[in-house]
Amino acid sequence: MNVILKEDVPHLGVVGDLVTVKDGYGRNFLLPQKKAELASPRSIRELQHQKRLAAHNREKATAQAESDKTKIEQLVIVITAKTAPPPLNENGEPIMDLLPKLFGAVTNRSIAGVLKESGFNVDHRKINLPNNGRVNTVGKFLSKVRLNGGIEAEVPFWVVPEGTEDVDAEKAKVEAAQQAEAERNARLEAEAAEILAKQKAADKAKKEAEAAGEAAPADGADGS
Repeated sequence: MNVILKEDVPHLGVVGDLVTVKDGYGRNFLLPQKKAELASPRSIRELQHQKRLAAHNREKATAQAESDKTKIEQLVIVITAKTAPPPLNENGEPIMDLLPKLFGAVTNRSIAGVLKESGFNVDHRKINLPNNGRVNTVGKFLSKVRLNGGIEAEVPFWVVPEGTEDVDAEKAKVEAAQQAEAERNARLEAEAAEILAKQKAADKAKKEAEAAGEAAPADGADGS
């Protein structure tokens, strides 16, 4: 029996496929469950037409997505956000070399809003941001925008403090601060790893010494 699938069926095919199945499987399961329809000359012609139409639409959508990708990746996206005051050191002085944190966060909805203003209507759920989708500090970041046809655009964006006057200078400043913080974090991680390695080595040496002490014969154990 030849049938046209009306929905995806595991291990058989996907919606729109023309497949051959055993008569009993078709009559007792696929057709009653409306997972498929019986293939007839008319339905096959309609299927072929729909497939040609779908292929044409996919080609158009992919071509449009490629064009949108090029244009989107040329955008310079700068988002201004209100920042929190810098933390204080033990002397009560502000620590200015840390990345300023934001009041709130920049999310995929923020990027979708900027794209819409630039003429691109993209569902915010198709926009991926770093840091689990929430940017909480100033800096330069990379968002990924999923377009039709499996096309993906990579869109860098900057978050700068609200009230910034010289945007280019501030972009360079927040990038430098971001790089400095990354280097500081890497250094702290390396120091922590070194301390942990030394501790493990000390623990190992202690256990070996204890094991050696337990293995040594006690005084007078030789019977003398």
